Amino acid sequence: MILTVTLNPALDKIIILDNLKVGKLNRVKETTVLAGGKGINVSEVLTELKVENKALGIVGGNNGRTITSMLENRGVNSDFIWSDFETRQNLKIKEKETNRETEINEAGRVSEENVNDFIVLFEKSVKKNKTFVLSGSLPAGVDKDIYAVLIEKAKEKEARVILDSSGEEFKLALKKAPYLVKPNLEELENLLGRKIHSNDDLKKGAKYLLDQGVSVVMISLGEKGAFIASESEGYRIYTPQVKVSQTTVGAGDTMVAGLAAEIDNDQDLKETGIFAAALATAFVESGSISKIDDQLIERIKNSTKVEKIY
Repeated sequence: MILTVTLNPALDKIIILDNLKVGKLNRVKETTVLAGGKGINVSEVLTELKVENKALGIVGGNNGRTITSMLENRGVNSDFIWSDFETRQNLKIKEKETNRETEINEAGRVSEENVNDFIVLFEKSVKKNKTFVLSGSLPAGVDKDIYAVLIEKAKEKEARVILDSSGEEFKLALKKAPYLVKPNLEELENLLGRKIHSNDDLKKGAKYLLDQGVSVVMISLGEKGAFIASESEGYRIYTPQVKVSQTTVGAGDTMVAGLAAEIDNDQDLKETGIFAAALATAFVESGSISKIDDQLIERIKNSTKVEKIY
């Protein structure tokens, strides 16, 4: 059983146009509205993969009701704390001519009471052998150490935590040694304060995180694949180049879902990394998690090259 946590959900409005003309009238070609927030995205992927999961979080207002309705229609199990604050709305602009993507995200807000109620819900949900995914930004009203608090409570019950975050909340949570962390290249470079140019640099970056007590590190490298490592082994994963069907937004969450599914199934490190990277690539190529099938995943896995670094 996998539980995902989204403290800052969003109603994501995606608009597609030929080319964004700043300061001028733009004609929209296509519009899609989705339930968003990184943990919710992970739950939607897991549900499509038929992996048992539940989405936990805080929602409010009309946007919150829309999100819960969308998840129910997609068969995603959820348990949310309701807030008096309206759940945020994000705008994502995709340009067909250049494949450029622009994101305009609201901050979101919850109350101290909402946070306290959520912690109670989390504590009730934590049981031994469960896998938790903590991911995404934090809304106003939530202390930066919230992920650290939740990791500590999960570890008390021997649950495994996958952390996908950045900034101060990531640094504070890292001190509690989550089971797995998944920074992307930019996030890792910002954390280390230096650029990464080679596999040896990736190994050193992973070692820094492993030295904090983390068991597994998965560094996502976009179209260049990924690097997965533990104390005893590390692999550079080269995924095939694919054409972006719709958007790359959501590929990282799809990767996290793949990691969670394999970890919850006690899969080995190498296979976990290959599956997660292949799943993310399949999402980019197909444009939607609902269009991914076993045949597509196997084709991408068969085209994926793996190099053992240590």
